[in-house]
Amino acid sequence: MALLDPIINRPNRVLELQKKYQADPRPVFLRPAGAKQTLVVYGAIFATGMLSTVYGIGCLVTGYGKAAQKQED
Repeated sequence: MALLDPIINRPNRVLELQKKYQADPRPVFLRPAGAKQTLVVYGAIFATGMLSTVYGIGCLVTGYGKAAQKQED
């Protein structure tokens, strides 16, 4: 089984990595590498989507665009 030894006989570093990860004072969702950039991009996309939705609902409620269509007829 010498072929599988590098896969099977690996050192267990879970406790070491867990202590290092838990010692970080940042919130859990900001601890992984690149988390802040990912959250900023997600927040921008989410905000754009929500603002577009609110704008569309506002246009439907107020009838924006229908008055211009009536004047053309």
